[in-house]
Amino acid sequence: MIKKTLNIEFSEYASLDELSSETIDLIKKAENNIGNAYAPYSNFKVSSLCLMENDKIVLGTNQENGAYPSGLCAERVAAFAAKSQFPDVKILKIVILTDQNSTKPLSPCGSCRQVLLEYENAQNQSIEVVLKSNGSPIWEFKSINDLLPFAFDGSTILKKA
Repeated sequence: MIKKTLNIEFSEYASLDELSSETIDLIKKAENNIGNAYAPYSNFKVSSLCLMENDKIVLGTNQENGAYPSGLCAERVAAFAAKSQFPDVKILKIVILTDQNSTKPLSPCGSCRQVLLEYENAQNQSIEVVLKSNGSPIWEFKSINDLLPFAFDGSTILKKA
């Protein structure tokens, strides 16, 4: 038997004042967008945005549906819209925030992590992740891979030509 250890590195900021002006602006845009979330069942609102390599910003919010699980998380709404609008443009950063009171940022679900990691792998460049909840510090990760280190790799099921 071999025991192994996995470590990830991320930055924690106590307040917006510690962040770059670009990241502050992105967080504020996501905060302004949270009112567009459709969460009548859970009242758990999430806003997300993708900063694209062409400097475009694509917004998303969670969209619930009474016919659960027909809704969609904010992260996937933003990422799918970004890649639909700009299929050949890289996603540089994704900001994800909730209006929930929490002592730590709430993290994306496994499905969102997997989708984002597939885009990161396809573009061959890391996607930075910024997480924030109401009252929490801000967490900043350099890669989606830090949130999902043992991800499923779809390349194993690709058919060979």
